[in-house]
Amino acid sequence: MNNIKKFAIGALVVVLGTVSGCKDDYFDINNNPNQATSAPPELVLPTALNATGTYFATNFPFLNLWMGYWNWSGNYSISQSDKNYQFTTTYFNDIWTDAYTRLKDYDFVEKQGAAASQPYLQAIAKVMKALHFQILVDTYGNVPYTGALKGATNLQPAYENGQAIYDNLMVQLDSALILINQGNARVNAGEESLNIGANDIMFQGDMGKWSRFTNTLKLRMLLRQSEKSDRQAYIQTELAKIKASNIGFLHEGENASVNPGYTNSTNRQSPFYGAFGYSVSGATVELNNQYRGNKYGIDFYTQTNDSRLGFFYSASSTGGAYRGTYFGDINTLVNSQTSGIGPGLLHSAEQDAVILSSHEAFFLQAEAAQRGWITGSAKTLYQTAITESYRNLDVQDDTGTPEEYAQEYYSQNIANVGWDASPNKIEAIITQKWASLNGFSPYEAWSDYRRLGLPAVPVSRDPSVTVRQIPVRLLYPQSEYSYNGTNVQAQGQISQFTTKVFWIK
Repeated sequence: MNNIKKFAIGALVVVLGTVSGCKDDYFDINNNPNQATSAPPELVLPTALNATGTYFATNFPFLNLWMGYWNWSGNYSISQSDKNYQFTTTYFNDIWTDAYTRLKDYDFVEKQGAAASQPYLQAIAKVMKALHFQILVDTYGNVPYTGALKGATNLQPAYENGQAIYDNLMVQLDSALILINQGNARVNAGEESLNIGANDIMFQGDMGKWSRFTNTLKLRMLLRQSEKSDRQAYIQTELAKIKASNIGFLHEGENASVNPGYTNSTNRQSPFYGAFGYSVSGATVELNNQYRGNKYGIDFYTQTNDSRLGFFYSASSTGGAYRGTYFGDINTLVNSQTSGIGPGLLHSAEQDAVILSSHEAFFLQAEAAQRGWITGSAKTLYQTAITESYRNLDVQDDTGTPEEYAQEYYSQNIANVGWDASPNKIEAIITQKWASLNGFSPYEAWSDYRRLGLPAVPVSRDPSVTVRQIPVRLLYPQSEYSYNGTNVQAQGQISQFTTKVFWIK
């Protein structure tokens, strides 16, 4: 699988002038995970947050292929291993290595924040560590955890059970909420030194949003375990904590996204736009040409009269229609005959890097409400989630607003579109969640597919496919077998098809 180039972005003048080592690559303060940075934690924070935005924007394009959103272009010759799921331990390694590098950054912020009695910095670092460790567990199962961030003092950290890690992450998120409350109490008492302001490039120091983001992450982790009968009592215990907090979840318009000041200049474009959109000069980048529309996704939006079609995809240059081929087709169409990535995803070089969208947050709430886990109308939450998707894509023109187009869409008498027309409400929620995550977060679509088998995304059509199944996990990277061999070998023989993450039924 092609490695996507990484974008180190910077716009905060104070960071550029203060952080040691910032030369050609902005916000590049911790390339060596074993060498501690000397930068103040409040200046490392925006660097780490920006890198997390880049992590989610550029590390998972292959999942757009697996989940029916994108396909390869017929203009390119693609290796069989990219099309038949028979990848090796040398594939996708950046997902592992980048995550642990980010975790070192956040661990530094947490420790230094504690030393400086800065509870907000501690809390944010805890939340972001939990997010990255969750993705690692969801991707690989058992991973190094307790000993993973000790640098040179523990170069061969042991692997820990994925479920145990999940349980401890929930404890860490609870601790983050306590720290936020402590910080709030000090601010209310007149202490001004806790304001992190512009250094928080996600929520601009709004700790209420950080609290709601924390609860949203907790809800996502609990929903991951929805199909495990032995976890139901635990889930209810954790839900009781969420309800007792009276914090709620991310609101309408509250995207967990970062933006340090992206601009259309070299190394400063928004990472998704820079990877899949256009260069500073306006030329189409290679990956924009390489990834094209998938027929499965295009057909879904077309058949359900979805106005998002022209925002997820661009029309083909031949005939102006929206066209694509299935993942793995041997007769893949060339670029002029297919749809590219659309303007709703490639809005501008200044667009935010999304970590968790508001529409995903409302789909999580809709599913939880439908399961009876939280109060509220599942129907209202479902329709709000769809509306948020339209807003985030900016689906509007001279004849209608995002809200008007969304209402027109979900009012249709079509199963898995209109709430009342859908006999299986969970299927409707997950189907519409999948429809909203195109390009935004194929990782979450893959996770729902592994958990529930929804929607019925077709497997690769390549003739060399021998296991007709979308993989349930990735393989540990070759670096682990080379440098942490004893511990990774203790995990046994790993298969991308049968070695399941703990929450997969």
